Amino acid sequence: MKRRTLREKLRDWSWRFVPVFAALWVARLRALLPPQQRAATAWGRGISVLIPERGTPELLAVTLAHAHAAVAQIDEPTEIVVMVNGAEAALYATLQQHYPDVVWLFSAAPLGFSGAVEAGLRRVRHPSVYLLNSDMRIAPDAIAQLLPYRGPEIFALASQIFFADPKRRREETGWCDFYVDGARTVIYDRDPGTSQVARGSLYAGGGSSLFRTDLLREYMRGSRGYSPFYWEDADWGARAWAEGLECVFVPASVAVHEHRGTIKKLYAAEEIARIVERNALQFELRHHFTNLGGLRAIGHLSTQPPQSRLELCGLGVAAGIARMRGQNDAAKRCGFRYESIVHRCYSPIRPELPTILWVTPFAVFPPAHGGARRIAELACRLRPYVNLILLSDEQQAYTGCAPEDLAAFQLAHLLQARNDKEGQPLEALPVRMRTHAPRALRDKLRKLQQAYGVDLVQVEFMEASLLVEERINGIPFVLSLHDVYLDGGAADANQRATLRRYDTVLTCSEEDAKWLADLPHHVVANGATNRCEQMPPSPGTKRILFMGPFRYAPNHVGILQFLEYVWPTVRGRHPDAELVILGGSEAVRPQYAHPLLQQPGVRLIAEFVDPVPHLAGCALTINPQQEIRGSALKVAESLLARRVCVTTRHGARGFAELHSPALRVVDDWQAMAAEINLLLSDSAARHQCEQASAEVRDLLSWDGRAAELLKVYRRLLPEKFGKVPGP
Repeated sequence: MKRRTLREKLRDWSWRFVPVFAALWVARLRALLPPQQRAATAWGRGISVLIPERGTPELLAVTLAHAHAAVAQIDEPTEIVVMVNGAEAALYATLQQHYPDVVWLFSAAPLGFSGAVEAGLRRVRHPSVYLLNSDMRIAPDAIAQLLPYRGPEIFALASQIFFADPKRRREETGWCDFYVDGARTVIYDRDPGTSQVARGSLYAGGGSSLFRTDLLREYMRGSRGYSPFYWEDADWGARAWAEGLECVFVPASVAVHEHRGTIKKLYAAEEIARIVERNALQFELRHHFTNLGGLRAIGHLSTQPPQSRLELCGLGVAAGIARMRGQNDAAKRCGFRYESIVHRCYSPIRPELPTILWVTPFAVFPPAHGGARRIAELACRLRPYVNLILLSDEQQAYTGCAPEDLAAFQLAHLLQARNDKEGQPLEALPVRMRTHAPRALRDKLRKLQQAYGVDLVQVEFMEASLLVEERINGIPFVLSLHDVYLDGGAADANQRATLRRYDTVLTCSEEDAKWLADLPHHVVANGATNRCEQMPPSPGTKRILFMGPFRYAPNHVGILQFLEYVWPTVRGRHPDAELVILGGSEAVRPQYAHPLLQQPGVRLIAEFVDPVPHLAGCALTINPQQEIRGSALKVAESLLARRVCVTTRHGARGFAELHSPALRVVDDWQAMAAEINLLLSDSAARHQCEQASAEVRDLLSWDGRAAELLKVYRRLLPEKFGKVPGP
């Protein structure tokens, strides 16, 4: 028999593919509209446990025993519902007698996982439902551990899964992610290790997770095309994320899976493989994780077995593709990225504490620049006194951060709302103010204020200052200016008009504060972590350190001037001197390349690194900055790491009145060269200067800076802070 070509198959099936092909085009048009976002609402009280079951009463007996122990720890109305399908009721007579308080539902017809869950959902009474497979054993506190995470934007909460056999490789954990392999979306479970940090998850598995009941009912109806099993819970998760809701993996909630493979007992291996492949393609057609679209999608559809083609070419499936694919593409067009989900971290909101929302247009973790370091250090010290929510742009820059980095925040919402092009020139401030307050960031800011009952919003950087236009319900807005750009010129009027809309403005130095004399403002200076006790005296090497990420223009300009006017003199006196420049990951960009950086003895580190080892290995630090605003964290970091800092007068901004022999302020390049040569020549004299006094340590400590910021919050929110203990 002659083998038919793909073209012949397409020709025979072409009319059947019309609904899917049309749906793909409708989705492209739908993606041009704003994404439809779900309102953030409270979950309500009451927990139902729903167990779909088919012919395994011996496993169900153990599952029920553990479920009863779990609901006994919940101080809310509860119920347990068992949906038996495809099995005789007589098999469960003993269990019914033993558990008369359980709601028993029976269907003689086999419904599959999806059908059984949907049937059971029609009968559950409470606004939250924990889906539990009949071969799962949950810990006594498994459900109770999830309840504090029921935030208004959360759709589902997943328990951590362990296998009953501890030697088995953990391919199932409950923390779900994906990767793209050509035209396929591959979903898999990440291994959380020993971390107890709650993380974002692509979806919450249908075997041991808590869901919003009403939404799950709706999503179940929309996922009937996945029947009888597999991929439906991934569909619920992807849909929730695209609609502005979230799925969270909570490792403290534990379930143990017997993993008996019930489906394999009921379906032939070939049929299981067909359904898995069919549903994987349906998921991709609906959610568009890969570049599969148009004729390429039809080509993949044509290679499916005839039964799968019939099932995927129906009008109902096509309608789901048009709706969900368009919604997902619209969400991604507005800055949402599925890849960022697993980098989100969550902690329960503490209702007794005020809730502060920090918004930044720049990435904070890893802290690759001074502004990020300031935010990170203040946040970890404020955590005992407030609920902190982080809303940040530049989510692509967060891929290298660890879950512990975000532990200071109850919630971290990361967007990619702004898409800067690499190497683009620095725009004028009015333009930056518009581009750094994009629509997606504005929308999320409004939603978070409403969803979490935010008490105060703090916007970081002048670039994002127009976000004050999204204030709702008179919430106090604070603007934290890392640099004050006012200079007495014509552009000041526009800036001042925006600044006046804030309840108060924070500056990093008294010098900056002078520009705001007619506006409500407070100085919360920059600081550092006190490492004086841990750091040894500077070594005998002649290594000089400059901690200056090039993304901040004064760092790049200053070091080039140093290399031109100072470095030749230092190398002439000390041929073995070495200059280490921590230029940050941006330092590899072509616009930062310069012959001066290629001089002998100069080592440029063009990546984000922890500066502490470099501080330990250097003889002294420098700060050659010119014409800066704000203040340089690098000065405080050097002094509290027992290292002398030789700085220009501009670079000492914010620290000029500090009485410390470790701070060497010079007025010109010649004086800087002379000071460095002296310090490199006389290590004993250098060591005498390095130890900071107790007064200097207190003045520069981040602990003191955080206390100053907390005082600002208390003035703005006296009622909210009435019962909150102070630092």
